[in-house]
Order: sequence, then structure tokens, then C-alpha cells
Amino acid sequence: MIEAAERCPWCGSKITHSRFVQIQDAIRKDEQRKLAALEKAFDAERAKVSKQVELSKHEADKVRRKEIAEIRQILQRDRDAALVRQEAAFARERDAMQKKIAQMSRRVGKGGGETGEGAEIDLYDELRGAFPEDQIARAKGGMLVHDVRYKSKSAGKIVIDSKSRAAWQHAFVTKLRETQSDLGAEHAILATPVFPSGKKELFVDAGVIILAPARVRAMVEVLRKALIAMHVAKLSDAERSDKLAQLFKFITSSGFKRKLAEASDLANEALEIDVEEKRTHDNVWKKRGTVLTRIKHVLREIDTDVSAIVEARDATPPQSGGAVLRPAAFRVKS
Repeated sequence: MIEAAERCPWCGSKITHSRFVQIQDAIRKDEQRKLAALEKAFDAERAKVSKQVELSKHEADKVRRKEIAEIRQILQRDRDAALVRQEAAFARERDAMQKKIAQMSRRVGKGGGETGEGAEIDLYDELRGAFPEDQIARAKGGMLVHDVRYKSKSAGKIVIDSKSRAAWQHAFVTKLRETQSDLGAEHAILATPVFPSGKKELFVDAGVIILAPARVRAMVEVLRKALIAMHVAKLSDAERSDKLAQLFKFITSSGFKRKLAEASDLANEALEIDVEEKRTHDNVWKKRGTVLTRIKHVLREIDTDVSAIVEARDATPPQSGGAVLRPAAFRVKS
């Protein structure tokens, strides 16, 4: 019996059927080995990708935990700052109430004396800030010597007694008048939070201007302008004395007292506006910080997405369970 002839799947030459079967078995086994190798490589690649995914999840969790911790810190700082502000406001209110109680106690204890505003004011710092071109120095006994300057020359001096006192004594005026005479000062101001019975806010005694500390700055402004005007006009001693008498008559008038009180109230109102402006700025800065933090988080997310794109593999591995395509050369002819 003649054995049927076949074509060799490798070279195309004629071969016996048994030889064809042997070659076909060899091809099948080779395909199986290659398929097993591909499956093994695919399993290894899938394990590697799974590990990278787990690492990415772990890193994302770390970043998320860090962001949550940062947000908690920000919230904690905001809460702490709010508590500090509340405690400071409470302390200010408590101190103000204690000062009022102390003032009322002094008035009750001394019997009949009046009190003025601004006992807590530091006149030295306030006057230096208001009139930087002048020379203001501390003297003995809690007094200030305000040398009014005009074109680097002295236009006159104002001596100010700003020592805090709990009760009124006329000896304060006598002592200040002596100091004024010794220093050759044109004006003397006694800044006191307490007044004799029947007096309040502003009056003149023996040429000494007695007024509440809160009114000193406005009074110095008036006296300073008068000193500079007389210095420029080069008035004689008699003319200066006459002008001084007119000035004292003016500053003890009800109209001047009313305007002085109005100026002081407006200054306090301006200070409140500054405080409110700062409070508004604080709120704006806080909101800006929150927005900047959110921007930072969004940029971090963008950076993460870009890194994922850059670091990703070019070829996507085939999904498990899919059909395996064989080369055309491996297909057996029927």
C-alpha cells in the first residue's frame, strides 16, 4: 500500500503522512511551550502591575493622611487663635471694669472729687508720636518737658505733669508752677484723672492748665500752634503776656471745652476705625490663607495625575481570559 504524500508545513516539500504527523506534533508542542512561556510572563507582569497599583494606593493614602493632618493643624490653629482673642477681649473688659471700680472706690473714699478720662494713657509715647519734630524729654517727678521746635529752633516750652494720682491736692499746682518757673516754660499742664470738687475735665489755676490725660494731646496742639505763631511774629514780652491772657480766656470757655471734647471723641472714633480695619484685614488674610491651601492641594493632585501619565507603561497588557492569537504559519492545513 502506497502511503499518502503530504506537504511539509516548514519547507513545503513532499513528505510521507507519518512524517507530517510527527512534524505537526512537534509544532503543537512548540506552540504549547511558547504559550506557557507567554502565560508565565503575563502572570509576572500582572503581579508587577498589581504591586505598583498597591504602592500607588499606599502613597495616595499617605498623601491624603498628610493633607488631613495639615487641615486639622490649620483648624486647630484657628481655634487656638480664636480662644486667644476671646481671652484677650475678656481680659481687656475685666481690666476696664477693675479700673472703673477702682476709680469709683477712690471717689467714694475721698468724698466728692471728680475724675477725668485717659488715666491709663502714656503721654510720653503719645506726644512723641504726634510731634516727632519736637524734643520731648522726661524730667524728675514724672514730668515731661515738651520743647516746641520751628525750623530746628525752640519756639517755647511746655512742662507737663503726668504723674498718676489717686486723689486731688492743690499742692500739685504749686509744685508744677515752681517747675515751670525754674525751666522758663511758657505753659504748664497738669494731666490728672482726679479733680477737685466742682471741677471737671478742664480749668486753669494760677496759670496752670489742669485737664484730663485724654485731652492733653489736643491741648498741646493748640498751645504749640500759638507758640510757633508768636515765635514767628517776634512779639514783645508785653504782647506775649496779652496774647497768653487771651488764650487762657479762650481755652476756659465753654465753646473751647465742647470742641476739645469733640476732637477727643473723634480721635477715639478714628482709633475704633483703625481697629475695625485691622480686624477686617485679619479676616481677609485668613480667607486668603485658606484659598492658598486649597490651591496647593489642587496643584498636588494635578502633579499626581501628570506623574501617573508619565510613569505609565506604553503597552497595556492583555486582559486575562482573552483569546490567544496564533501566528498564521502555525495553523495546520486541513
